[in-house]
This record gives sequence, C-alpha cells and structure tokens, in this order.
Amino acid sequence: MSNMVRRVGAIVAIVFSIAAIAAALLMWHINSFYSVQATEPKDCVVVFGASVAPGAKPSRALYDRTKSAAEIYKSTLTKCVVLSGAPSVYGAHEVDVMREIMLKEGVEIGDLIFDFDALNTKQTIKNLDKSKSYILVSNDFHLARINMLANRAGLQDFSLHASTYNKGRPQNELYWVVREMVAVIYYFFATM
Repeated sequence: MSNMVRRVGAIVAIVFSIAAIAAALLMWHINSFYSVQATEPKDCVVVFGASVAPGAKPSRALYDRTKSAAEIYKSTLTKCVVLSGAPSVYGAHEVDVMREIMLKEGVEIGDLIFDFDALNTKQTIKNLDKSKSYILVSNDFHLARINMLANRAGLQDFSLHASTYNKGRPQNELYWVVREMVAVIYYFFATM
C-alpha cells in the first residue's frame, strides 16, 4: 500500500511540476508583449473594447486604450481609427464612449470607423477588412491573445501597441494576467 501511495504522490508531483512550468512559460509569453509599441505607418489603428461603468464612464482599460489610439492617430502613423466594442450592461455602448473620448482628443469624426458588433476580441479581428493594415491597440496583458487570433484569422499586415497606463497599472493586474492565460489556452484550442 505504501508503494502505491508513493507512486500516486510521484505522479501528482510530476503533473504539478509540468503544470507550473507550462504556466510560467505562458506568463513569460504574455509578458513578452508588454513593451510593444507601433512604429510603422498602417492604414488604421484599432481600439479593442472594454467595460463601461455606470453613467457612460469608460473603465480605466477602455480609457487607456482609446487615448493611446488617439495619440497614435495624432502622431501621423495612421489616419483612420476603428472603434470596436459591444453594448454595456449599464446602457451605454463601448463604441459610443470611445467616440466621445476620440472627439475630445481632436480626432476627426470622418476618420472614425464604428464596429458595434464586436462582443469579444475574436469578433473584433473577424470584423476587420483583411485588405487593410492595422495597429492593434490594447492593454499589454491582452496583446498575446490578440496576436494569436490575428495570425489565425489571416490578418496579413498588423503591428501591436501596448496602451499607456494613464493612472498607473491596475491593482488587480494579476487577475487580468491569469484571465488572459486562461483565454489564450481556450482560444489556442478553440481556433485550431
């Protein structure tokens, strides 16, 4: 009986070690996108939606992504901005909230493209015109998943850009990184 317990214990230790190594590698992969900044001109910059708070207030993530895209637009790397998102549980649509930020930042309304039908990251990428080139903007921890999905969707010409944190890094960043780890694993197998 004690040999059986030792064997089970050894198997559990091996499985745990493999899982820990895989998690560490995935976290390293996600972190490898943290300092990515777009430097080459593209047709459009794409803002990936994020939550909206009551009163049509952008979450920190949505504000940071949108403001960073406005800065790219003003830098002359692109002259087109795609705002992509979904309805908020609080009534305001993510795209409408992003539009207001863009207009306050001086982006011309005629240079905005609205994608109101993107319920998630995969849908945003699916909705893009594959004949154009893009700068894909989101929080740094989100970029590994965006990169994987863009490549799998056949997006030919794109670069990634990690948004600037205007009010510092989120206090619950570990939650978002773990969430991204799960999402990367899910989409890796779901899109094969």
